[in-house]
Amino acid sequence: MRVETLRPVLSGVGAVASLASGALFVAPDQARAQETTPAAKPDDATIQLPAVKIEGTGAPSTNALKSGTGLDRLPDSLQSTPQTITVIPQVVIEQQQATTVDQVLKYVPGITVSTGEGNGGISGDQFRIRGFDASGDIYVDGLRDFGSYVRDSFATENVMVLKGPSSTSFGNGTTGGVIELESKKAHLGDANSFEVTGGQGPYERGVLDVNHQINDTTAVRAVVMGQHQDAVDRDHVYSNRVGFLGSIGFGLGTSQQFTLNYFHQTSNGRPDFGVPMGRIGTSVSEPLTEYGVPRSTYYGRESDHDRMGADVLSALYKGQFGDWLTLTNDTRVGYYTRNLKFTPAFCSDFPAYLASAYGVAPSTCASDVAAGNLNTAYTRWPVGGTKQTSYGAENVTTAVMRFDTAGFRHELVAGVDVYYQHEKTNFYLPTGSGPTGTLLSPIFQNPPGFSLDLDPSGTTAHSWDVGPFISDRVWLTPQLSILGGVRWDHYQVDGANAGTSIAATTNFTSPKASVIWEPTSHQSYYVSYARSFTPPGSNITTLGSSLSLAGGASLASMKPETATTYEVGGKWSLFDDRLGATAALFRVNKGNTSYTDPTSGILTTTDDKARVQGVELGLTGKITSDWDVQAAYSYQDSKIVDSAISVFNPVSAVGNRVPYVSKHNASLWTTYNLTRLFQGLPGHLLIGGGVNYRSDYYVDDAMTLRIPGAVTADAMLSYDVDRYHIALNVTNLTNKLAYSAAFGNGYATPIAGRTISLTAGVKF
Repeated sequence: MRVETLRPVLSGVGAVASLASGALFVAPDQARAQETTPAAKPDDATIQLPAVKIEGTGAPSTNALKSGTGLDRLPDSLQSTPQTITVIPQVVIEQQQATTVDQVLKYVPGITVSTGEGNGGISGDQFRIRGFDASGDIYVDGLRDFGSYVRDSFATENVMVLKGPSSTSFGNGTTGGVIELESKKAHLGDANSFEVTGGQGPYERGVLDVNHQINDTTAVRAVVMGQHQDAVDRDHVYSNRVGFLGSIGFGLGTSQQFTLNYFHQTSNGRPDFGVPMGRIGTSVSEPLTEYGVPRSTYYGRESDHDRMGADVLSALYKGQFGDWLTLTNDTRVGYYTRNLKFTPAFCSDFPAYLASAYGVAPSTCASDVAAGNLNTAYTRWPVGGTKQTSYGAENVTTAVMRFDTAGFRHELVAGVDVYYQHEKTNFYLPTGSGPTGTLLSPIFQNPPGFSLDLDPSGTTAHSWDVGPFISDRVWLTPQLSILGGVRWDHYQVDGANAGTSIAATTNFTSPKASVIWEPTSHQSYYVSYARSFTPPGSNITTLGSSLSLAGGASLASMKPETATTYEVGGKWSLFDDRLGATAALFRVNKGNTSYTDPTSGILTTTDDKARVQGVELGLTGKITSDWDVQAAYSYQDSKIVDSAISVFNPVSAVGNRVPYVSKHNASLWTTYNLTRLFQGLPGHLLIGGGVNYRSDYYVDDAMTLRIPGAVTADAMLSYDVDRYHIALNVTNLTNKLAYSAAFGNGYATPIAGRTISLTAGVKF
């Protein structure tokens, strides 16, 4: 039989305990005892827990090893899953005041933020895991999150990062891994909260979270968010967002549960392409802020804007039939819009012949910077932006069967994944670009006669994917098990670019295999192998992929990118399972690497091969009852082991490092409960902070564009008493010059300067 236990359902500034699969957690500010009332046993498949009394002033452990992944395709606990997995729980998201997914992932080693290139376009959230593109590998509740937009965290409960190729479980893509977001959902018990945040920039944000139980098994929830923010030390950069999450759950706490979620988010901001990176020939260049350009300098135009919209409906069903069968049927439909106008800037030497070919003025910017002259003109690239409408739908049906045959215990997972995507993209064409100004005094205003007109031609595309999958875990002994699985995908894409038809079909098999040894319930060791693939024209609802369809006829002859991973690791739960430790050695080999020309958007395949290997260590949970820690370190040795000579890569890159891979990544987020030090003080007083280190990395495979290494720090102080919460956060405590994103065309985005914010909340 399966026993339903408790996991966190955190909202706003506090939390309530609810019945769902997972481990026992309580709100971080919960000082008084809580009780759950026993409920009637609905059937033989579910046992409701008797009354549980929780006392003490310490926050619950954030060790997630004993909790599940929340995905029936990966039905075991994190400790038993043979893969490196990092979980960022809601309590940590709230402590850090992380408002977007990229902020949530800031303390996860091995993740860098990049921007997909294709006619110079920005593609919303663009992440790389272990140096490999993960733009199409963002999932919500196990379903693909189609579309190009910046994801706010207001509707997110927890975030999980699965490292390494995972096509067997998730389908095409997943070379570096998967980013899985667990959305907030309706739950049993009434819980309401409201919090407001104000800070430098200026910065204002408010979140209202209301959950109401209608009857014994039904509840509704609504979360509303509004935000206005100007970035500190970044001129003209702002981000305004409005969001809503509506959820209704039926059969909660029973063996048959159905949840319907509706998510809406709109945003209006000014895109930040950051500062150029000066380059002369093959010399190594860095962002011009390293040469003395002020961090606040903005090189775009006043017409630049980025307006995004997302409307997503999810229907999630889970049924437990006896103690051997679990069925899930999950469906997601999303509609997305994007209106992007941007003006990227470059500091390169453009002789007359090259300037004429690209339609820009001749320039000696890089040479001038090398000579110490920053008061020189730069180049604005002649692109205007894109307008995109896209939608997608996906259904995943999964069966988990637990049974014995011939004395061996089995856990068999089988199902089918089907999805469809559609996109239409048009391009803005600028006229009358006018003068740029200089690196120290750029011209922000649009010149007389400047306009951005929408070209009626563009790209359209449709794609389909059907992927049946099956895996079986067999216990040879109570301690030793083997896991084997395979998924077969049939992927089709067709469309048109300026009237030219494009089509490609890919069939691919993705296997995985693992040996798992669990000598005790507190430790596990594993050896794993997995394979993934990325077909040509995949993830067309992201701008970078859809614009790559401009490759035209070359698309049909492209082979899919492939990746294999080998991993050996161990996981340990220490101190009565309060603290979790992980260690892994890994190697990822990628073949048939494709490249997108940053000017034309044309995608081409090569026989290039890349390798990333290294070690990853993690520590998460409670060292003492009052001291919580989230720490990680990764060493990544990357190398391009084979490189073809082409128009996109005129010089062999063999032996060079893989772009976007830092050799060393280390992060620490820790909090300490000071309540015991102040006898008689009601509530909880929490102090904490974090340090993040990332060594340098290169943006291009020729190793001519480098992002310097950096150490950044954050701090927080919070106090909770009764129903009230107040917190002080300082981001970039030392006002460090570092970079949050890098672009393959040669520019990087500086992080905001030191930012102080104050949050106040109430539960009612």
